[in-house]
Amino acid sequence: MSASAPRLVGVPHPAVRSLAVALGAGEPWPAPEAPRASAGEWSFAPLLEEWRAKAAAALRGAERIVVCTWPRPAPPRRCVDLDLGAWCVAAEWEAALWFAALQAAAEACADGGAIAVVVERPVSLDAEGRAPLVAVAEGVITFARSLALGEGARGVRVNAVSTEIATAPARLLGSPPPLASFPGRAEVEVAGAVRMLLSADAAGVTGSVVRADCGRAW
Repeated sequence: MSASAPRLVGVPHPAVRSLAVALGAGEPWPAPEAPRASAGEWSFAPLLEEWRAKAAAALRGAERIVVCTWPRPAPPRRCVDLDLGAWCVAAEWEAALWFAALQAAAEACADGGAIAVVVERPVSLDAEGRAPLVAVAEGVITFARSLALGEGARGVRVNAVSTEIATAPARLLGSPPPLASFPGRAEVEVAGAVRMLLSADAAGVTGSVVRADCGRAW
């Protein structure tokens, strides 16, 4: 892996590996799996804090970092059908993992560097049954914008790429996307958007969201 290649944080998933290969990022730094919770018990802060510290140390000094704990959405379920345990795994754990990963990336990124956040974010037409995922995605994008503001003083840019690769419905509602390649591929559409945001050509772009969804959001 060359010195200029980005580093990638992600879950062990074929799409994440495909993205890493396309970006020349080497083996992704693995995100942890959600711990099993006993009845009435949900405490994952120590696990995530230990992982965050290790990730920050491993990524220290990287000029370009891609944070990609996507994609592992659960099957669609109505909110009223979710029990508290399911919500904790689908929303609270995911949100905490994203926070830890983004915090580690911001701590590790070199001055003048760039961070790209890849997040699964179905558009409104496709969001039925995916309330936890949508809630987390909106929070991640807001957090990325907050990081962009906070880290800009040292020249670090933070941007997000949203996709629908793992949540594209079998039957599309509304108009078809402008590009027939919807929902796209991690190694093509998503990788291209990430490269653009990490490149010097995007030197003035931060706090932005690029939708690599073939126009589905229109």
